Amino acid sequence: MSNAILSSNANSSLINTLMGSESVRNTSVYSTEEITPPHASTYQKCDTNSSGTAQGGRTQNFPIMKYGYLQQVLLCWSKDFTVAVAAGTTVECSPANDVIRCIDTVDLMSSGRVVSQMTGDDLFAAYSDLSESESIPIRATALSARSVSVATGGDALTAATIKYCVPIVFPQFEEVNTQLNCQFLEGLTIRVKWGSITNHSATPTAASIQDNSMYLRLRYKAYAEEQVSEVLASNFDSPELAQLSARWYSEPPQSFTASATTAKVTVQLKNTDCVQDFFTMCYLNDPTTSYSCAKIENLQFVASGQTLVEMSQEELLYARLGEHGWSHSQSIADSGSGANVAKVQNGLYAWGKLSNTLSLRELNNPQMVVEISGLVSGSQYTVRVCEKCTAIFSTTSATGKYNIALSN
Repeated sequence: MSNAILSSNANSSLINTLMGSESVRNTSVYSTEEITPPHASTYQKCDTNSSGTAQGGRTQNFPIMKYGYLQQVLLCWSKDFTVAVAAGTTVECSPANDVIRCIDTVDLMSSGRVVSQMTGDDLFAAYSDLSESESIPIRATALSARSVSVATGGDALTAATIKYCVPIVFPQFEEVNTQLNCQFLEGLTIRVKWGSITNHSATPTAASIQDNSMYLRLRYKAYAEEQVSEVLASNFDSPELAQLSARWYSEPPQSFTASATTAKVTVQLKNTDCVQDFFTMCYLNDPTTSYSCAKIENLQFVASGQTLVEMSQEELLYARLGEHGWSHSQSIADSGSGANVAKVQNGLYAWGKLSNTLSLRELNNPQMVVEISGLVSGSQYTVRVCEKCTAIFSTTSATGKYNIALSN
């Protein structure tokens, strides 16, 4: 049977055309794909050099150790709750997405200069853009509601401590060849500005972040001396190394008071950068209420007198288009309202390289027009548009100075 197939294929003009292409590679011929030189992967704890007390509006600095490439940043803290839990009961201490209200901004700094910043809304937008498998650990350690249980016959509790572990993923960490070489760069610092940290569910009577419980857990990659020499010789043979990456930009929030259960809100886009993706969300403007995004029924991206994008709620579920032609998403029921974050994607999802970017500079009066449902009349809401923007970062070979070289 196989010979008949091969004979038929040999007489096919289409197959012969394909076989003459430079793209043909016989996958049965063994060859070693690109591999990374053996290296050391280590996790290090990074304590703050600021006050050990977390308070709303206060900033804390975490100086990054000059050791290898920084691959991962986990922001950890413990939160104390004053709560009565009787035997045989379970009590919710913290509502879903509480960590988003706890964090105001996270800054990546080089020698005191802010190189990249992510707001709490930016973090939530990034988390909403993950696939199901990627979102599972974040929901488990950060976003899901947290409860305390006492077994039947156990001792009742009057207080509880819950640990949070939040991944901080700046766009530089998303590509292997743009991860930060801490050993070569000027001193790096991650600065956290705390938001509303006393949030709790209905039953607890008080909540606060435990003193001296905040730290970063950092994953480093360190090469052997010969690989370090190769990197330095290749990357820094010119006065400046330019790397293509991205950064986040949050448009000014648009607040409004709902006069009905539905509303139509227009957000003026002030940014002039090149945008890869837009993320739009609407949430109740009340720090005592859980951070939960309202349902967006329709979204329009309007500019220069044209409607560039218009998508309904159902269509928005297919916005994360992959290179294989199918769309990605998280579980609608378990996303913690992350599925209500509307994304306008200019390129392809999980492409692994820059697939498209849109310059806002020459667009006239760009706007995001949002139709929202499920509102509570008389309550104040905030609509926020977060943008992931293309940027080129530069490293000065002589000094290791790291900065933004070009954003548009």
